[in-house]
Amino acid sequence: GTARGLPEVGSDDFNPKDIQGTRWGAIDRILGQNDFDEGDPQEWEDEDTGWKRTPITLDIPFHKHMLNKGTQQRLVGHIYHRSIVSVIKEKLANAQDNRRFHYEPFELIWSPTPGQDQGHRVYGESYTSASFTLAHRKLQESPGEPGCNLPRCVVGLMIWSDSTHLTNFGNSKLWLLYIFFGNESNYNRCKLSLNLANHIAYFEVVHSPLHLNTYVD
Repeated sequence: GTARGLPEVGSDDFNPKDIQGTRWGAIDRILGQNDFDEGDPQEWEDEDTGWKRTPITLDIPFHKHMLNKGTQQRLVGHIYHRSIVSVIKEKLANAQDNRRFHYEPFELIWSPTPGQDQGHRVYGESYTSASFTLAHRKLQESPGEPGCNLPRCVVGLMIWSDSTHLTNFGNSKLWLLYIFFGNESNYNRCKLSLNLANHIAYFEVVHSPLHLNTYVD
């Protein structure tokens, strides 16, 4: 882009008149265009990872003095999403992440003088919290699946959402919805190199206004 064009601008053969009529604004919009919706939707519909593309419609009420009064549906965009269950299965089947995954809660006690006092309970992880311990106990005491003797554990889901830019040009962006697992240490979750965030949905940002009907006298 711009970095590659700098040597040409400084060369002896460069003539400013050659780009005098260039529509830089239009070029910027084209470079930043979010055009993945116009491509093959199969690119997102990966059955192996469970990605799906679902249209989003809103029921828009129209005033009685407008054309086609009443409630009408308007397509406002699409959402790309995957099943939370598939994300959980993928996580539990990951041998590398499994080494750092806490299946059972526990209490973390700190004592300034070991053996001389009861110590103080330390809070800092989901799997050392009282609520996680209570949920684990209730699960163990509840009736199990008929004919299944496998261990049961609580999976803590921490859902976050944030926006991100798609390109270096323009303003195209998406809102991400992703999951962290509370069974993993917050110190590990903060390490970008471990890739512990799991994307489960991409929300489009609606830029263009809805085309509404005009008023009728």
